[in-house]
Amino acid sequence: MNYTSQQRQYNNRLTERLLELAARHGYVFDEEDFDFVTVRDRIRCYYKSYVQSKRKKGIKVGYAPDRKKAKKDEGESVVPTVGA
Repeated sequence: MNYTSQQRQYNNRLTERLLELAARHGYVFDEEDFDFVTVRDRIRCYYKSYVQSKRKKGIKVGYAPDRKKAKKDEGESVVPTVGA
């Protein structure tokens, strides 16, 4: 699956919000080691691992990019929650 511009925009905004939230609570990332792209890529890597782990257990996560397939699927999607 290709990384769409919508996904990139979503991930960029998610990363911005994470960095803003961290700053409000006194957490500061060392910009030499954790610039914006590094933080964004770590989030993507974490989510990708999360999805792969759930799929190995037979749990459907996220969404089906093919709408026809999504309509045929009877399984429920799982949305990750913080602390889960």
